[in-house]
Amino acid sequence: MEVTVHLDGNPAVREEGFFESKVVTLENQIKALQFENAELVRTADELAERVKKLASRQPSWPKGYTPRRHDRSKKRS
Repeated sequence: MEVTVHLDGNPAVREEGFFESKVVTLENQIKALQFENAELVRTADELAERVKKLASRQPSWPKGYTPRRHDRSKKRS
């Protein structure tokens, strides 16, 4: 976008140019944030799928390990 600057000192033109440049800056910032948001959504979806897969699989124990239940109802005297 091209902004024409008039050197006659008209404050209305200067103010309009100032706000126009602010709008352009904010539009660029919005585009950057939308892109970052899209990347985060994609990453979150991938991680959610991975967590779901890991949470639903059977536990695999190391070779030679047998899980034991500790029965706390039997107290030693």
